[in-house]
Amino acid sequence: MLAPSLLLLTLFVLVPLCVVAAYSFALRDSYGAVLPGFTLDNYRDLFQAAYLQVFVNSFKLAASTTAICLLIGYPVAYFIAFKAGRAAPALLLLLLIPFWINFLIRISAWVVLLGRGGLINQGAIGLGLIDVPVGMLGTYGATLVGMVYAFLPLTVFPIYAALTPIDPRLREAGADLGAGPAETFLRVTLPLSLPGVFAAALFVFVPSMGVFAIPVLLGGGKEIILGNLIVQLFLEFRNIPQGAAVSVLLLLISGVGILLYMRALRRVEAMK
Repeated sequence: MLAPSLLLLTLFVLVPLCVVAAYSFALRDSYGAVLPGFTLDNYRDLFQAAYLQVFVNSFKLAASTTAICLLIGYPVAYFIAFKAGRAAPALLLLLLIPFWINFLIRISAWVVLLGRGGLINQGAIGLGLIDVPVGMLGTYGATLVGMVYAFLPLTVFPIYAALTPIDPRLREAGADLGAGPAETFLRVTLPLSLPGVFAAALFVFVPSMGVFAIPVLLGGGKEIILGNLIVQLFLEFRNIPQGAAVSVLLLLISGVGILLYMRALRRVEAMK
């Protein structure tokens, strides 16, 4: 019964990955054609200053996105799990609705909102906060806003899934033993929800490292990150081996993130 799934996994996941990995060691001619051969130069070139700066930019953007999503997503998930009551299903549905709309359309909406003639600028002018429209598009802040908007639901759902099984009597026991709300949260609720927090961080950080559309549409492509770099190497510079090397390295970074998540999860489980 597993044969169809294994066949699809092999044809559409493993084989393309093997092809990309093979290309990452290949040669290229002056016209951009891939030549058979084996070289490590494609990986050595990634240690140049220009490429290292791209990795730094990608890590900073992904880390900032993850931190903001956790700071916003945890209180939202906590409210839905413990305070929303009968409204919880409706709130979860509201978080799912954006996924029913095409990703590019949702990000393009932010282009309209953040534009000089957009709703945010016009609202600020109407309230007297500013006198002239402010240029928000093409900035790091606009990119960060788009990233948080895109990945925030991926933060809320795993944390909510980790909070709902927590027995309310455990929090009541903490209060009976003299712990205040903050201490009960730090010593009871937060430790028990750490698996969801780790999962949320993984779900946000890994795709944030390789996202392409958001930095281009909202950031104007000024901050080159790994997703932009891969597209440019493949399509603009016709350097397929180098683009494949960056793709493989991004895949390895994702794998390391998964391993760290599994290790942290085992430690949390051992503490229970």
